[in-house]
Amino acid sequence: MYKLAQRELWTGRIDSETDEKQFRHFQTIQFRNIKEESNESRHGVGILGYAVDKGVELNKGRLGASEGPNAIKQNFANLPVVRECAVYDYGNVEHDHETLEETQQEFGHYVATSIQRHNQTFLLGGGHDIAYAQYLGTREAYPDASIGVINIDAHFDTREEGKSTSGTSFRQILEEDNNADYLVLGIQQGGNTQGLFDYAEEKNIGYVYSDELLHQISPPIKDKIERFIHDHDVIMFTICMDVIDSAFAPGVSANAVLGLFPHVVLELAKRIIPNEKVSTISIAETNPKYDVDNRTAKLTAHFFHHFIL
Repeated sequence: MYKLAQRELWTGRIDSETDEKQFRHFQTIQFRNIKEESNESRHGVGILGYAVDKGVELNKGRLGASEGPNAIKQNFANLPVVRECAVYDYGNVEHDHETLEETQQEFGHYVATSIQRHNQTFLLGGGHDIAYAQYLGTREAYPDASIGVINIDAHFDTREEGKSTSGTSFRQILEEDNNADYLVLGIQQGGNTQGLFDYAEEKNIGYVYSDELLHQISPPIKDKIERFIHDHDVIMFTICMDVIDSAFAPGVSANAVLGLFPHVVLELAKRIIPNEKVSTISIAETNPKYDVDNRTAKLTAHFFHHFIL
């Protein structure tokens, strides 16, 4: 179910009402209905929330991620505007269909609309089943393209369940689309069964262990990312906040031990997002119910802030 943006989320400190160099995002955000027609040329950034944790429930995770999109927007609202770029909040999609797949299809169609309208589309979760919905929208927008899926995550999320959950998105993509490939950065050995590693080998999934990303990104890993981007027409980029150590991101559906430091994730993203092939970025699994002092929501908002081109 699609719901329009909640304007009351966008509040913050006013440093000036006239000097644009002192504005914060809540002073410049624009609100749009994704269902309304638009004749404008492609520009700016679209934001769409996936206020859904049904996939997390089906994956036996901690509920609360459906509150993530609004928490992220609230924390992003007060951050300063540092780039002249129009940002549009399209509101959220909630789960009210009979199946999760129907909600993902609805969301995916709105994603395709945002891709057609904007230079960047930011998708705020919600469970990581947002990734399959993101893929549906990407494929709708680019029906003949080779899609490279890059995921910064502690988990492969390639479970075989026979239905959508927060742990199945990337298997669904690979099983349905012969013109899509998958690269995961931040995999933890303790977070994935041997069967998932076997599936990765079977499907030629590229992956980098979290242990290889503890302090810096080595030249071979940089080359791996650059080659993957080069080999595809379109890049679908997604981050699961549970890849980050729980000291920095306690408010997630499955908190991480020995996770990545936030600056490593930022550095990885800098290798990916500036490429013109990247039109959608999703950030999944922010769960305010388990957050501490809005630590995770603030971190997600800062990621978003840094990712705007």
